[in-house]
Amino acid sequence: MRAIPSAAVNEQATQAPSGSQAAAGESLDPRGALPNLVVIGAQKCGTSGLHFYLGMHPEISMSTPKELNFFIQERNWRRGLEWYREHFDPSSPVRGESSPNYTTYPHHLGVAERMREVVPDAKLIFLVRDPIERIAAHWVHNYAKRRERGDLRATLLHPNTTYVLRSQYHLQLRQFLNRFPDSQILVLEQEELRLRRSETLREVFTYLGVDPDFEHPRFHRERHRSSRKRRATWLGMRVQPLRRTRWGSRVPRFAWNALDVGLPLGKQIPRPDVRDALGPEVLEVLHEDADRLREATGRRFENWSV
Repeated sequence: MRAIPSAAVNEQATQAPSGSQAAAGESLDPRGALPNLVVIGAQKCGTSGLHFYLGMHPEISMSTPKELNFFIQERNWRRGLEWYREHFDPSSPVRGESSPNYTTYPHHLGVAERMREVVPDAKLIFLVRDPIERIAAHWVHNYAKRRERGDLRATLLHPNTTYVLRSQYHLQLRQFLNRFPDSQILVLEQEELRLRRSETLREVFTYLGVDPDFEHPRFHRERHRSSRKRRATWLGMRVQPLRRTRWGSRVPRFAWNALDVGLPLGKQIPRPDVRDALGPEVLEVLHEDADRLREATGRRFENWSV
């Protein structure tokens, strides 16, 4: 398994086939092709941003929609390979999708096994961040959509939720390490993508075997900051569906933003006290998992709170 620093990535890049070579054996089937890149998570760790940035590269084609959830039995596995293939451009050297739900073991079982069966040569990318910060961002995301209303501790620890599971990165990663070679798994930290974006994307491009020197003006755009999320008011809940209509799509974004400022459409979400809500026993579980991840990746993650 590879985790940036770049020296390890550059050394491995000399051994890995390029994206063009990987695609050379593919026939240009008009029905599509299987992916050779899967971003497997974790949720609220920058997967949307990475998916966006990767899609800017001329040698990389990322799926639309971003999250296909194909390898999840309860989601889209039943749709079959032909449905999955339709989402990928067979002429692109690197074809990818990003589904953070792939790393929710044991909430979803058998994901890594199905992936190994269907795309055994695919390269995988797993993004991580401070486990406590990830849980907080996850809760803010759900609260903004009015999915969570009750007591914070009861919500985070409810057996039907995945707040803690998704932050047990080593537990999730182990499912894939048991089935894919270390050389096919790259671990990134969200902070690297946010604070060292150009250098980090260069390392990712090297890992994927495409031109590492490619730059795009949109690489400097930051996407989906949790701190910007707002909880819709009663009025906002009724306005939001209008934005998704044909009429709403014709209204410039700045006009919607001005409307949001002028009317009470949303309220700022206060930062939840996740550490206190989780309690010492759960914090110890996260600390032990983080230490196993440190050992597996050789990374210190020294700024993490566990």
